[in-house]
Amino acid sequence: MKKIIFSIILMLMPLGMAFAQDVVGKWKLEDGTAIVEVYKSGDAFNGKIVWLANPTEADGSPAVDSNNPDKSLRSRKLIGLNMLSGLKADGGEYSGGKIYDPGNGKTYNCSMKVEGKVLKVRGSLDKKGLIGRTMDWFRVE
Repeated sequence: MKKIIFSIILMLMPLGMAFAQDVVGKWKLEDGTAIVEVYKSGDAFNGKIVWLANPTEADGSPAVDSNNPDKSLRSRKLIGLNMLSGLKADGGEYSGGKIYDPGNGKTYNCSMKVEGKVLKVRGSLDKKGLIGRTMDWFRVE
């Protein structure tokens, strides 16, 4: 009996790993202003900005994190900036992470889940996700 249970567990393990990987890839924000690449690092999922619709400032220099509350970080470039961090796979969802909004310089609790070619990203003020909003991001092929 133990051998049968062990065999079933071994057969199901790759399915769980493949499911968790569905989130990995490039996603375009619903407003079309950026593409974020979600990647796995250790047991956490993170995301960095890899494309911007407006990649430069008015003077032609690269767009920077000008709204960051930490003045020492306001000169860092937006392309390459990690805006998602610490999300952990939890069944069909990813939770326990943070999302940084360079538009207002604020960081929120974050959870997300994949529904087909749409990534539902929820930023919230509370850890349970009750007070916040959900954005649709679309997979970039």
